[in-house]
Amino acid sequence: MKLSKLHTLLFIGILVLPVIATLSCKKGDNRITIISGDAIVMDMGNIAADGCGWQIKTTLTDSIYSPQNLSVQYQVNNLKIHIAYHKLTPRFYCSQIANYTGPGITEIQIDAIKLQ
Repeated sequence: MKLSKLHTLLFIGILVLPVIATLSCKKGDNRITIISGDAIVMDMGNIAADGCGWQIKTTLTDSIYSPQNLSVQYQVNNLKIHIAYHKLTPRFYCSQIANYTGPGITEIQIDAIKLQ
């Protein structure tokens, strides 16, 4: 007894579909969430003198973040900017904002920045 071409394709599809579905699954979600909005650059004092360095305060939520890559040209106190960034796992600790036993400040990587 011969199977028709349709039956053969259906049979192969039933066998192959689970394999494709299994191979396409990912363990964990490693996507980065990009956040954008208006913010203000703040000079929180020299780190060597117990300051907190350059920080970013978002306008919408008043959250303070420690940027890992704030370009020198944007290191101006009270500078209004628009940024796109993503949060990082490491925390920044300084004496003015958080102590070493507290949660620290979320570090961010700036993906795009421009003046407001």
